[in-house]
Amino acid sequence: MRGKMEKNIYFMALGGGQRVGASCYYLKLGDGNLILDAGTGISGGVVFEPDLYSLITSPFLQSMNQIDQVYISHAHLDHLGYLLKLMRDAKMAGVYMTEITALLAEYQLYDRSFIQREEGEEKRLAAKNLLDRIARVSYMEQIDFGKYKVTFLPAGHIPGAMMLLFEFGKRRILYTGDYSLERTALTNGCMVPANIPIDTVIMCGLHAKHPDYAKKSDALFSRVRQVLRVVEEKREPVLCRIRQLSKGIEFIRTLNEWNVDKVPVYLDRQVMDVVQKMEQMSIPILDMEQKMIEGTVPKEPHILITNRRGGFFGRFYREINIEFSLHGDFSDMQEFIRKVNPKKAVIVHCAKEHSPFDQTIEQVMMMDGECRTQFIFAEEKEIYQL
Repeated sequence: MRGKMEKNIYFMALGGGQRVGASCYYLKLGDGNLILDAGTGISGGVVFEPDLYSLITSPFLQSMNQIDQVYISHAHLDHLGYLLKLMRDAKMAGVYMTEITALLAEYQLYDRSFIQREEGEEKRLAAKNLLDRIARVSYMEQIDFGKYKVTFLPAGHIPGAMMLLFEFGKRRILYTGDYSLERTALTNGCMVPANIPIDTVIMCGLHAKHPDYAKKSDALFSRVRQVLRVVEEKREPVLCRIRQLSKGIEFIRTLNEWNVDKVPVYLDRQVMDVVQKMEQMSIPILDMEQKMIEGTVPKEPHILITNRRGGFFGRFYREINIEFSLHGDFSDMQEFIRKVNPKKAVIVHCAKEHSPFDQTIEQVMMMDGECRTQFIFAEEKEIYQL
C-alpha cells in the first residue's frame, strides 16, 4: 500500500467538517503528512478540540511525530486555539504562518493565558519555546519541500490571513482558510489564483448551505452610525461589546473615520493589547481620541469598547453588540468557484442548513453550465482520496 500512497492525495477533517469550530485538516501528499489549521470550538459553553485519535489510528501514520508541516491560515481561535497542544504532540513538524498571524497567535495563546492570568513559570516557558518554533512566511513566497511546493496567498478576512496553494507533481490543491473577496477596513480581498488550473479546492464554506444568506456590506457602517448617534444626539455613554477581537479592530478603524466630532473612545485592556500588537506591525489603528480605560469611567458621554462579558464598573451604559460578518456569503462562494473552476471542491467549516429545503452550493452550481466542479461535503474522521 505504501508504494501506491506515495503518488496519491488523501484528506481527513479532524475537526471543523460539517460544523463550525475546531478546524483542523489532514492532507497527505504522497508520503508527506500535513496539518492545515489547529482550532478549538465552543458548544454549549464547553470547549471542544480536533480528534487526533482518528488520525493516528488511520492507515497513514502511527505517531504525531510523523507530521511534517503544520500551516495556520489565520489567528482566529477556531483555526488556532489547539496549536500549542498539537505542537507538543507533533514535535518534528515545522509550523508556518504569516508574521501578523504569528504576532496575534502569541497574544491569543501566550499573553492572555500566561501573562494576564499568571500561570506557572514552567508552563509559561514551555509555551514560549513552542511559539518560538514558528516559521514566519510572506505573501507570494514559495517553499519547495521536494515532495511538494507551497505558495502563500492573501486571503483577506483579517490581517495576516493566508490561502495555501500546493503543487504536488502535476496537481494543484488550494486551501482557502477563511477568506473574503471584498476589501475590508484592514485588508484587501483575497487573491484568487488567475490562469492557474486548480485540481482541488479545500474550501472553508461557512454559508455553503445558506442560499438566502447575503452579507450586508453596510452592517459595520450601520453599527458605527448607531453608536455615534446615541452619544452625540442622546448624550448617553455607549458600551460596545465585541465577541471577536479582530472585529473590534475593524470597528475601531472605521469608527475613527466617522468620528468627526471627536467623541472620546475608551478601550479595555484586552482590546488595547491586540491594537498594540497590530500597531507593532505598522498597521495604524489608534488616534488621539482613544485611550485605555483605567479605574473610573469618565463622566462625559463617551464610547467604551470591550471584549468582556457582564457589567463594567457598575455604570449604566447603552449597550450595543458589534456584530458583522468577515466571511464570504453564498454568492461570494459562487463567484469564487466560478473563477477557480476546480475539478473538486471539498467543503469544510460548514454551518448546518437553516431549512431542509435549502439548496447547497453544490445544487446551485450544478445548474451552471460552465461549472465542472464535483463537490464533497467532508465529514469528520472520513478518509477522502482526492
